[in-house]
Amino acid sequence: MKQKIRLSPKKILNKEFSVEFKGYNATEVDYFLDMVVVDYENFATLLNDAYQKIEDLETENSALKEKVEKLSVEKTVQEDNIKALEEKQVSNIDILRRISLLENAVFNKQ
Repeated sequence: MKQKIRLSPKKILNKEFSVEFKGYNATEVDYFLDMVVVDYENFATLLNDAYQKIEDLETENSALKEKVEKLSVEKTVQEDNIKALEEKQVSNIDILRRISLLENAVFNKQ
């Protein structure tokens, strides 16, 4: 359930109280409400900063996810290249062995 903010600094500042016979001191109430307004404005600023930070972090997170995906694809390509090179190296070794066997066979007969 989403919480709704019902007061704004302007509503707090402009709030009028009815005066009764044994009511509160209007000056004290006014001073206290001024403090509440300042705190409320600070709260609103902190909240806006937090929302901006969340948005920035979500953007950064999205960019990093894309980078991870690209690096993952690149890693797969590199692993395939390494396998191909290893297979080619094995085939070169086999060719060198065959040449060596042929040389031994040819030169040992003479």
